[in-house]
Amino acid sequence: MKNTSRPILVLVFAAMALLGYAGEACASWVWSPDLGKWMNPKKASKDTPEDQFNWAMSFYESKDFDRALEEFDKLPAFFPNSRLSAEAVYYKGLCFEEKEEYAKAADAYQRLIDSYPYSDRIKDAVRREFEIAGKFASGDKMKVLGVPVLDGKQKALEIYQHIVKNAPFGSYGPEAQFKIGEVHKSMGDYEEARKAFQAVIDEYPNSELVTKAKYQIAYSAMLASRHLQYNDQLTEKAIQEFEGFKQTFPEDAQAVEADESIKLLRAKKAQETLSVAEFYEKRDKVASAKVYYQEVISRFPETPAAAEAQKRIERFTGQEKPAQPSAEPEAKPRRFLFW
Repeated sequence: MKNTSRPILVLVFAAMALLGYAGEACASWVWSPDLGKWMNPKKASKDTPEDQFNWAMSFYESKDFDRALEEFDKLPAFFPNSRLSAEAVYYKGLCFEEKEEYAKAADAYQRLIDSYPYSDRIKDAVRREFEIAGKFASGDKMKVLGVPVLDGKQKALEIYQHIVKNAPFGSYGPEAQFKIGEVHKSMGDYEEARKAFQAVIDEYPNSELVTKAKYQIAYSAMLASRHLQYNDQLTEKAIQEFEGFKQTFPEDAQAVEADESIKLLRAKKAQETLSVAEFYEKRDKVASAKVYYQEVISRFPETPAAAEAQKRIERFTGQEKPAQPSAEPEAKPRRFLFW
């Protein structure tokens, strides 16, 4: 007769093992009616949003910011419709600030503004975003694995742009837009800086920053003319911008600075024209040289270059010889950068 007891024992032990596994699983996971799924108790929240928030705050107040972050995270995960979820996201930003992880703090405040636009914490979040952006704009670096290594100016731009987009008419809107221009200027992006300053004028015409923005448009044009290979159009544009500023805001304290900048730019143009005259003089093209020396004197009489041009012309007096035909064509003058 065939022995059937062995297979039966195997089945019994298998069933017991399954029951034991199920028991262990039931001990490790619990059903969440609110979320409609099984949850690991270790990652579960307290029964109410109030209890969970108070639990998270206990770690925040004891300065255990890593554990506080973990517990604050559970509020939007388990109680997305509770007003305390927004409060938890705000406190996440505060925790990251305490850890000096400012980029993550800014991200938390951005999440609050984007996800909970009716929260009472919006103004506080915008203010803290603005302050963090100021840190990055002034040279603070972003952290990677806890070490500050990345230039924070791009992050500053991101934060300022977020403020302008989401709170354009709040108390920080005009200033954030102005700061965008300043950050671009500090990075050498003068055209983007000009656009940002112009946006201050266009979007916030009643702001006290309009005067400064107008001046910075001219100043950005001047900086562009300094850093690019000589471009007469950029220099002329900068002069026109400064002249326009003086006409619009004649009583402003920066009108004096505008005057000084105009003098510097005109001196630059005069020196460039003088260099063209010298180019021709060195090649014995006296007639062409005199034309350019005279242009310096007539267009830029107040500049040092004009005095030098006058000396050169006087030196030619009495030394002119009948013009001799030359096989060498008039060379095109080179442009030099004098700044």
